[in-house]
Amino acid sequence: MELKQKYDVIVAGAGIAGIAAAVKAGRMGASVLLVEHYGFVGGMSTAGMVGPFMKHTVHGLPLVRGVFEDLENGMRRQNGMIDNGFYASAFRSSAYELLRAAGVTVLLHGEIARAQREGNRLAALDVLVDGREVTVAGDVFIDTTGDAQLVFLGNFPWVKGDEKTGLLQALTLFFRMGGIDIQRATDYVQANKHDFFDWMTYDFDFSKIVSVAGYWSNVRRAIAEKRLPPEIEYIFFTTLPGSGEGSFNTSNVLGLDGSSSPDLTAAELTGRNQVNQLVQLIQQELPGFENSYLVETAVQVGVRETRRAVGDYAVTGADVRNMHKFPDPVARSSYGIDIHGQKGEDSVLEHVEEGEYYEVPLRALLVQQADNLLVAGRCISSTREGHSAIRIMPTSSATGEACGALAALAVRNNQLLRDIAYERLKAEIAYNLSLDY
Repeated sequence: MELKQKYDVIVAGAGIAGIAAAVKAGRMGASVLLVEHYGFVGGMSTAGMVGPFMKHTVHGLPLVRGVFEDLENGMRRQNGMIDNGFYASAFRSSAYELLRAAGVTVLLHGEIARAQREGNRLAALDVLVDGREVTVAGDVFIDTTGDAQLVFLGNFPWVKGDEKTGLLQALTLFFRMGGIDIQRATDYVQANKHDFFDWMTYDFDFSKIVSVAGYWSNVRRAIAEKRLPPEIEYIFFTTLPGSGEGSFNTSNVLGLDGSSSPDLTAAELTGRNQVNQLVQLIQQELPGFENSYLVETAVQVGVRETRRAVGDYAVTGADVRNMHKFPDPVARSSYGIDIHGQKGEDSVLEHVEEGEYYEVPLRALLVQQADNLLVAGRCISSTREGHSAIRIMPTSSATGEACGALAALAVRNNQLLRDIAYERLKAEIAYNLSLDY
């Protein structure tokens, strides 16, 4: 691969938002560079093993289509996605094919050392390649790093954590187990509903994703006997049909900042210790897990919340609860506020009524003081409550795609981002703004 000195659009971070942004801009004719510090794409969906996709439908109709739907279809063709669950390997493969077809240049193992700012514009990024710094210039930049890394390095405004306390959501190291007798496991769950969350669906359909969350009595007893740390609140896993495997969203790492390397290091060590303790408990006590075994842990601990850009508008908890519709929508979502509480605060899990949805406005993607920098994914402009709802992968893909479209329009017409008429952008992403298929 030959790295050019300049691109029309540079996207930093190859999670689902970055993939959607890069693919959309490439499809619209822009030259695109996608920079990723891992040796693979996918972000939290692959490195963090985060799945399945959270709710993004209204009466069975998807609120997010476009690149997101193309990604899903690619995984299904590989038998790597069933219902809303997927394998990380299938995600990577499908994403690579979309990026290749869109003509996107992908730079893996690329660490961004600094952002060169000139007035209200980003001019270039200094990227570590083969142990040396390489400068790559761009016309429009899209920050999909999750941690608002370009915003941070460019010294544009950002916030982090709860507005009053500064607390960040808990971190979770996902892990996967095989050899599960799903029938026996769910028979036990059905017979002991008092020990599980009331939001669960107990008429299990083994042709679809099965979600189980609870085992409170086992967890409480293990904590009392010091076999589990007190941070563990429940055991939660989802299955893929016919696989005999479960993906566990269960470890709970508190008091650490996912944008700090020393804190992330501590989180990795804490998370892996929790996984070891959990696997022993699961194998020894939970019906249906007698012959189970640990398949893998995620490449990195899952991070829910770090920096958020300060944009022209911040999506709020009230916007989510009131199903706010905007004059400049770029994405729609039906996922409620979901805060995994830190030490000293309660978790929050709210649901959006079936048939309802709220919108994310274009202004939440535009960074204050920046003429050519956009944000998508979990670092878009929002309050902590708003962020907790719109951080999910389907919504992140929609905001990424909107950024890619706007960036390509700016390059094509030699205009500033804020000077492009919203109707022109809407025409490019209309499939994400309509339920009339």
